[in-house]
Amino acid sequence: MSYFSRRKFSALASGGAVIAPSVFAQRPGGTVTAADIVDRIRGKVGVEWKSDTVDTFKAGDPAAVVKGIAITSMATIDVLKQAVATGANMVITAEPTFFAKADNPNPPPGRGQGNATGGANDAVLAAKKDFIDKNGLVVWRFSDHWRLRKPDPLAQGLTDAMGWSTYQVAGDATHFELPPVTLDALAGDLKKKLGIRGGMRVVGNPKSEIRKVGLLTGTAALAASLRMMPAVDAIVAGEVREWESVEYAHDTVAAGMKKGMILLGRVISEEPGMKLCATWLHGIVSEVPVKWIPAGDPYWRPV
Repeated sequence: MSYFSRRKFSALASGGAVIAPSVFAQRPGGTVTAADIVDRIRGKVGVEWKSDTVDTFKAGDPAAVVKGIAITSMATIDVLKQAVATGANMVITAEPTFFAKADNPNPPPGRGQGNATGGANDAVLAAKKDFIDKNGLVVWRFSDHWRLRKPDPLAQGLTDAMGWSTYQVAGDATHFELPPVTLDALAGDLKKKLGIRGGMRVVGNPKSEIRKVGLLTGTAALAASLRMMPAVDAIVAGEVREWESVEYAHDTVAAGMKKGMILLGRVISEEPGMKLCATWLHGIVSEVPVKWIPAGDPYWRPV
């Protein structure tokens, strides 16, 4: 197997991206730093800040003066390039930047993040960090504490994007009673509304009638599916383990129950909630512009 060299991948990743004149660059900025922004978020998020959290700086200098903020569900190379092109130098992401829970751009060998020479020499990891450093970006993760807010902002954002607000069961942000619709039609409607290219997968009889739906954003454990499935006709989820929740739903259908499961993809399910985060951040950060940059569906489907 051949690997990209660090230089070659860095050239491909950069793609000629430079900080360009933009709506960010045209507005006068203050002297607020990335650390100041995080302190403000911590004070305004409305939940107790945990000592053990993934919500930490992942790259860049926290003391850097912020020119603009980009909010996203995942800081992919494409998202980083868009942030640079619009003049933002702080990126706030819901998911890891460096492909693992540890979110380390220089992982030790043997952690599944690097090639045969070790994680620190992986061309993709190194080039992504180089891109961040060369463009003066600061990356901070905002996941644990954003999800702790009530009502759940990920569920709230996805509900708005799906157009289901009027169908929400009173007092429950994750349960809905829809007008009767087939599982196939429901999946097609969500595919269109959420801009899904190829990542959606569906379990169940396409013609099953769906009325009651449960929502599981992001990634969901088997226990969540077990609790939700008996009370609904279908679960709409972001990401689940195939050998757990998917097979549970599959066997439920095989047992003769008219149930279904629609998997949107983890990133797609979180996008609207991070758009909501950008709107929320507008209210507490007035010195610099805040922009939502969707990561989009990473998949495509063969014809």
